[in-house]
Amino acid sequence: MSIIQSKKILQNSLGLFSDDSPLDFVYEKTSKEELSFIGEKLTRGRHKIHPYPAMLHPLLVDYLIKNYANKNDVIFDPFCGSGVTLLESSVNGYKSIGFDINPLALLIAKVKTENYKIEELKKEFLGLKASLLENFNTDIPMINNIEYWYKKEIVRDLGRIRFVLKNNSYKYKDFFLVIFAFICRNQSFTRNGEFKRYRVKEDKIDNFENKVFEKFFQHIENMIYIIKDSAVPKEKSYPMLANSEKNTPKINYDLVITSPPYGDSRTTVAYGEYSSFGSDWVDDLNCYGGNAYKVDKESMGKIGQIDENIRKHSILVNTIKRIENFDKKRAGEVFYFFNGYYNAIKNVVSKLNENGKVCFVVGNRTVKGQQIPMDQITASFLDSMGLKFENIFVRDILNKVMPSQNSPTNIIGEKSNTMSNEYIVVFNKN
Repeated sequence: MSIIQSKKILQNSLGLFSDDSPLDFVYEKTSKEELSFIGEKLTRGRHKIHPYPAMLHPLLVDYLIKNYANKNDVIFDPFCGSGVTLLESSVNGYKSIGFDINPLALLIAKVKTENYKIEELKKEFLGLKASLLENFNTDIPMINNIEYWYKKEIVRDLGRIRFVLKNNSYKYKDFFLVIFAFICRNQSFTRNGEFKRYRVKEDKIDNFENKVFEKFFQHIENMIYIIKDSAVPKEKSYPMLANSEKNTPKINYDLVITSPPYGDSRTTVAYGEYSSFGSDWVDDLNCYGGNAYKVDKESMGKIGQIDENIRKHSILVNTIKRIENFDKKRAGEVFYFFNGYYNAIKNVVSKLNENGKVCFVVGNRTVKGQQIPMDQITASFLDSMGLKFENIFVRDILNKVMPSQNSPTNIIGEKSNTMSNEYIVVFNKN
């Protein structure tokens, strides 16, 4: 395998360590400019139905499928989110399985990968529209501080849509539910460009217009047009409510394409908080269940039993030491995150078929001013589990749905630029 055993190189790239620090492996990287997809939109085609944080670039997934999938392969994404890997697998003619702990994300993935009869979908939309214009009943769920996040007339109109969706049968109800969930977020007072719940300023609230029905109808029309013109899914996808860190269903697969969380949800992307506006309104109608507020609590990074094997990975140990010099508590949180990540990778590798491949798309975030080499840590984990190193490709991320700055210290006002590169860590099992 292409590994450089050089403490000097590691010191230059990661900072100086004491002479008694364990020797680290540095896995070589290859810059691949064509994988940056300059000028190509991230949110495209069916992926426009509902935005989702930190999405994989569909063109990157398409590239990995075309270069690594063999005939009759099953493709797996253990952190599938809103289903980018599932959709791209399906349109390329591959069966796919995706795990996630976020019920709304799974509903979005299900809707994206559905096969639609366009005329039937149009007919259902006309029926739904007529019912909404005739109906003035509302069904408003119990939502904490609802008046803080919505205007009264917006709550009323969202309640009217919910009443009609809840009390009528539609073949494509999930399609309408996902769009409804998007409108619930879009018509709230949450700030654009944020994944956590932050309210817009008062002056914007005063001028906030009620466009619930206008936006709901328009988005449905747009998505029907997009679905009509987009590639048709050729194979079945299976989004499943499951936690890759824990015991997972008995499945096997040949190719893994995934983008795991880069850190704990408290200080990186809060998927549960982001989803909560839609989930508040559709949880009891979602076939995957609900409670978005549990998602961030169940994300990787929970305090639990440590797998002592991760202490053998000096690249991780030295990273934790550097953070510990600034903040022992944060160092512990990062360590627990990687403990969960190690367990998830172990589960993924255990069900990978012989001659299978894994492609982990990761980013190297910063904590307390210290960069975490997640690409190297991921490679070290996979290597220790018997997989063979192929490459680490480097791409610029110009379109990733992430804020341009974050707060790695988790202190208000202290900001740091977020990642500008992604790393595609490729290993094989043979």
